[in-house]
Amino acid sequence: MKNPQILSGPLHKAILLLAFPIMLNNLIGTLYNLGDAYWVSRLGDIQVGAINFVWPVSFFTLSVAMGISIAGGAIISQYIGAGKHGDAKETAQQLYVFGVLFGVVSSLLGWFLSPSILKLMNASPQLYDAGVGYLKILFLEMPFLFLMNIFLAVNQAQGDTVTPTIVNGTSALLNILLDPLFIFTFGLGMEGAAIATVLSKVPFALYGVYHMGWSKKGIRIRPQSLSIHREKMLDLIRIGVPSSLGNSGVALGFIVLFSVVASYGDVAVTALGIGNRLNGLAFMPAVGIGAALSTVAGQNLGAANIPRVKKAFLTSIGLALAFLALTSSALWFFSRELVGIFSDTPEVVEAGSFYLKALASTTWSISFFNCSIGLFNGSGHTRYSMFLEAGRLWAIRMPLIVLLAGSPTLGIKGIWYGIAVSNIVAAAIAYGLTHTGAWKHAVVGHGKLPLS
Repeated sequence: MKNPQILSGPLHKAILLLAFPIMLNNLIGTLYNLGDAYWVSRLGDIQVGAINFVWPVSFFTLSVAMGISIAGGAIISQYIGAGKHGDAKETAQQLYVFGVLFGVVSSLLGWFLSPSILKLMNASPQLYDAGVGYLKILFLEMPFLFLMNIFLAVNQAQGDTVTPTIVNGTSALLNILLDPLFIFTFGLGMEGAAIATVLSKVPFALYGVYHMGWSKKGIRIRPQSLSIHREKMLDLIRIGVPSSLGNSGVALGFIVLFSVVASYGDVAVTALGIGNRLNGLAFMPAVGIGAALSTVAGQNLGAANIPRVKKAFLTSIGLALAFLALTSSALWFFSRELVGIFSDTPEVVEAGSFYLKALASTTWSISFFNCSIGLFNGSGHTRYSMFLEAGRLWAIRMPLIVLLAGSPTLGIKGIWYGIAVSNIVAAAIAYGLTHTGAWKHAVVGHGKLPLS
């Protein structure tokens, strides 16, 4: 399961070989989100605002599984680097047990609590009517989405980023094809978009389970052999909870942010949602490179090669900066045209274009932030990731928004400026934290988990 490129080959090549499939996977996911928004935009601006308004709610639930998956990936990669494949397999099994149990529970709770959640978020009557049915159906995908995320984490930890990309890419393509069918042909509107999303996940989540059970190489997990291994499950929870809290804090921050923006009207909500989706496309390379760094850092820490991890971190930042210089420029120069794809309302185009330019001016700094997150995640020190992810929103972004949006001369622009400036401040703090050296201590072998 070891990949020679990761442990001894040229670092820029190893990182890019891992990162490109992840970037492609993220690109496909982002294009799916944009495609979803495009088809829904044919229904109206309120509907576009609604899918963006409810997104943080589903992300809040998914963040728990993401945190546990990150922890599992870190532990598995370090066990692989240390040559302990049995421990890696047992950890992967616990990931699947957690995904099934938590996925079912969160799906049921989300279905019944969706109306109350949207009311608490200060949704306007129009946003509530458009979003409540969509959100309830969307919660039905949680068990399958959890399984797909775990499949990605286990394979990525082994150095295989191609297989998950093919699975996710095909799922996203199916979603894009099903959207117009359920939205327009069957006349189901917003609920049709949600049904298409759920149906596009089910077959590929099941394929992921099949692939892990009957793969000819790497970790093999048969569904009938799944059971709770107390120590391994507690390790996952102990390391995964900080990451889950960090991601949950981010999601909760976005829920509060959308609630604040909702006070400026539905135009502002729509502009924020469109801008975030387009900006997600721009900083996607940094996400992919940061994720690749997690695998490289994890396996090399497991092999006790700290100098190589440090070099990989700096190489990752350089690569991410090169990509983001290009994507940020595209956002800046084509902001109006990009927003115009999803809305022809002049007020939305104007607000969205301004927001996109504000984001483009600081998107490059996400290179430092995401690579720092990748370093901490790969080392298993997810409490630092929690601090950075949640702190960026709650300790930096939200105070800046309150301060700047309160200005009578800035208004809604104060929110756009606050979000943009927070990226630079958070990146500086993240990069500074890497100099503490906490990441040098692996959580297996030479750290806290046994190599039995």
